[in-house]
Parts: sequence; C-alpha cells; structure tokens
Amino acid sequence: MSALAAAPELAFTELRNLLGMTDGNLTTHIRTLQQEGFVSVAKSYQNNRPLTCCSLTPAGRKAFADYIDLLEQIVRQHKLS
Repeated sequence: MSALAAAPELAFTELRNLLGMTDGNLTTHIRTLQQEGFVSVAKSYQNNRPLTCCSLTPAGRKAFADYIDLLEQIVRQHKLS
C-alpha cells in the first residue's frame, strides 16, 4: 500500500522487485486488496508484451491515510507515556 501511495501507478514487475516478493505471493496480496476495493488493476500491452499495472483507488488512499493517522496516534500516546 505504501509503495502504491507514493506513485500514481506501478507495474506488477516494479512492485515485485521493490518488495522482493514472488509472482504468486504478490498476486495473492493484490487480489485481496482488489477484492476490498483498495487497489485497481489495469492490464494492457507494451511492446507486444503483457503489462499489468496497479494503483490505489480513492478508497485505498483513504484506508491508507486512516492507517497512517492511527500509527501517528499510537506514536503520540507512546511519547506521552
């Protein structure tokens, strides 16, 4: 989610290499995020080769922002302790 939040979209291979995941493992994660409505997947061709790109949906951006807010609250509470 953080990688996708930092870019408008990323190719499947870019995500795989960035995260150091296998194709199958990344596919499973993307499918789960897609089912939750957090990630959209676009399939096309580039230079006669399949290209799969992923991006965060508006719901995905909101969920990620909410998650960051929660982490910030936890850090603030910890600092007060």
